[in-house]
Parts: sequence; C-alpha cells; structure tokens
Amino acid sequence: MKINNLLIGLLLVSAACSTGTRETPKGHKYTMVKEGEGEAGKVGEFLLINMMIKDAKDSVWNDTKTQKLPMILPISETHPDDEGIEEVFSILKKGDSILFPITAKTLFEKQGGKVPANVDSTSIFTFYLGVKDILDETEVRAMEKEIMGKLTSEQLAIDEALIDGYLAESNTEAQTTDSGLRYMFTKKGNGPNAAPGNEVSIHYAGYLLDGTLFDSSIESVAKANGVYTPGRPYEPLTLQAGSGQVIQGWEEAMLLMNKGSKMRVWIPSTLAYGPRQRSEVIKPNSILVFDMEMIDIK
Repeated sequence: MKINNLLIGLLLVSAACSTGTRETPKGHKYTMVKEGEGEAGKVGEFLLINMMIKDAKDSVWNDTKTQKLPMILPISETHPDDEGIEEVFSILKKGDSILFPITAKTLFEKQGGKVPANVDSTSIFTFYLGVKDILDETEVRAMEKEIMGKLTSEQLAIDEALIDGYLAESNTEAQTTDSGLRYMFTKKGNGPNAAPGNEVSIHYAGYLLDGTLFDSSIESVAKANGVYTPGRPYEPLTLQAGSGQVIQGWEEAMLLMNKGSKMRVWIPSTLAYGPRQRSEVIKPNSILVFDMEMIDIK
C-alpha cells in the first residue's frame, strides 16, 4: 500500500524547510508544508481539499486523488472536547498544505465507527492535506451538481455500450429514447398511451442484463426462476404515472405503452438506482431489464 511515496517524501522535505511546527489556539500541533494566501474560512463555509491518510506503518488508508469526487469539509464551530481536527480546519487558508497527526481512536470514532481489531488505538495516523479552495454553500451545491452530471454522463456511456453490445450479440433490434432507454414492443395494444396522472396497472418481470431475475409480479415467472415468495400477492403493480413512485426508467417506459401492450425495456443504471446498492442482487450501477405488460389505464 505504499502509494505516492515520492510525493510524501517531497512533502516531508518541504516541511523540514518550511516554517515548521505550529500550534492552534488550543495547542494542537501541525506542520505547515506550504502556506497559502488570504483569510481563513469562516464557520458555514467549506474547504475543498486533497487529502491522504497514512498510518504509522506508512500504509495509505485514504487518498482523494484516487477518487472521482473531491473532498469537501464543512467549517464548523469548535467544541471543548474536540481533539484538534475541527480547530485545525477552521484556521486553514486557500493554498495551505499541512501535515496533521491524529490518534487511531479519534480518527475512527469521529467517523462513527470503532478502531479495527488489528489497529492499536493509540497509534498515530497522519493527514496530508492541501486546501484547493474555500467555498460558500451556493458554490458547493453548484459544484456537486456539475460533478454528478459529469459522473452520470460517464456512467451512461458505459451502460449504453454494455446494452448495445448485448443487443447486437443477441441480434435484437430496439428503439432508443433521448435519455438512453432502450425498448422493444413484443405486443401492440389499443387506445392512447398512458399519460402523467393516469392510474396504471402493470405486470412485470425484472432481470439483470445477465438474465438473473430479481423480482416479478407474475407467480409462474417467480416460481420458474426460484424467487417465489409464499404468501406474497402476485398481481399487477398499480400506481399513478408521473408521480415519482418508481425509478425514472419505469416512469419513462410506462408513458410509451397503451392498454394491452407488452414491452421489453433496457434501463441504464442512471435511470434506475445509480451508484446505490438496492439489494443483494441489484449492485451499484446495475443495468435493469424489464418485461412489462400494461393491464389497464384509468
């Protein structure tokens, strides 16, 4: 786990040549590797940082440079029982780079957990922290929106490639919506399509792209795939279209259907549960495939 040792070596050399060890008003020590400019952040603002955490054995436990999302830390009021972290954060300026020691006990307990059994609670972990910027709440929300949009676009491209590869391999022709949804009607229905506000009743069977069934409203399908639940009522799902009761891919798919129609739809993870793990079967960024039958529209 010896990652970025050259970087750490340079930081340590710089620290030795810098202004050296400093103290917070409460006496907590930290090393200023490089000093930035301007004023320290205020309570209610946020630090945009790069951070690495290493233990006493020089093993890396966290490194924001390996993650797609930046680390954003709120600047909060300090309290008498704080062990130095909050107070150090509250005095940092844009451009500051510091080394900051913390005990294993404090580090893990502040994250709501317990010290791992193989870690000495009194051992020292070191934060290597650089402040890229100081942001207010509006700037943070704008950055989060931009980042999530970028991540969604990247994941959608991955999902579309997987879905299109599957369709090509299985020689299946499907239509595509602007959002990236792929669909194919297996039976035509009658009358107008469902519209937002309509009450719809839909039979369904949900699969992963590899064909694993994870849920169905049809008893015979559930039994055939080994996911039958005794006592569960197997009946069409009834809901209001456009109400946000189901995933975005379903909301879009049901509006393409009229009464009596049957459709198979391939839903990118960005229109399903995204990076969240929905169940033991539906992992993060899972593409979902549904067979849907529109039983009724009211």
